[in-house]
Amino acid sequence: MVDDARSPDHAGDGDRAGLTWGLKRSFVAYVARLRDGACGAKDGGSVVDSSYFHFEHADGSGYDPATGKGVLKFRGDVRLVGHAGLLYVMLLDPWLEFTGDGAVLSVVDIEHWPDRSHRLPLATLDVVEPAVGAGGRTWTGMPAYLTSEGQEVFNGQYVVGERLDPVSVVVPEDR
Repeated sequence: MVDDARSPDHAGDGDRAGLTWGLKRSFVAYVARLRDGACGAKDGGSVVDSSYFHFEHADGSGYDPATGKGVLKFRGDVRLVGHAGLLYVMLLDPWLEFTGDGAVLSVVDIEHWPDRSHRLPLATLDVVEPAVGAGGRTWTGMPAYLTSEGQEVFNGQYVVGERLDPVSVVVPEDR
């Protein structure tokens, strides 16, 4: 299920608007090896190239290309399960908030489910300069690191600052 030699810029969805991320591919591979491990995606989320997750672009009106700051919103629901339900990870509707110092990737906080208004900052990102073309803006391979709040998603199995898979984003210019 997982080919760790590949990177998100080769994940098969490079031209499709949205956010593509492997999360932590060693974790995804671990879930795949479990006897009852499973991964599902819906509502704008999909699994591409076996182990990358793609979330559809939803709204870019909160992002200012002139300053490189603001929020890009994506939609989709990706869930990984195993160990008779004791392992349960839900990545729902990720947002990227670009600041002057980098970016924060957040998801709906499962602790408040089904309320979608609470967000959990899952990762900080080192922002790379986007490529700008006729189709829009593309950020390829932004390094991502686990936040203290994000540790909850992995039940404390990874340390704050743990390197996650790089994040790639394609946003159409008209949004």
